Amino acid sequence: MNIEIRGRGLTVSPELEQHADRRLHFALSRFSNRIRAVKVLLEDVNGPRGGIDKRCSLTVKLDHGDELRVEDENSDVLSLLDHAADRLGRLVARELERQREAAAGRHGRLVVSR
Repeated sequence: MNIEIRGRGLTVSPELEQHADRRLHFALSRFSNRIRAVKVLLEDVNGPRGGIDKRCSLTVKLDHGDELRVEDENSDVLSLLDHAADRLGRLVARELERQREAAAGRHGRLVVSR
C-alpha cells in the first residue's frame, strides 16, 4: 500500500509521518490488496498566525479506480489522524461491501436445490 503524506502550512515531522503510516496501515491493512494508494494532506487551516485548527484530508484510490475521501478538523494533529483513519477504514469497508453485493446481484447467486 503506497502512502503519500504532505503538509500545507504544517511541518510533517518524521514522528508524525510514522504515526500516520502506522494508523493507516492499522485501519486499512485488511483491504491492502484492493487499495492502490493513500494520500494524506495535513493543513493548518488558520495559517501561520497561530490558529489551532488543523485539517486532515485522506484520499484512497481503490483498484478499480474509485476514489474515497474523508476530511476532519481538530486542534490536535495526532487525534485528528486517528479519527480520520478510523473513518476511512469504515468507509472503505462499506464501499467494498457495496461493490461485492452489486457484483453478486449482477452475476446472480448460486442456487442449490435439494
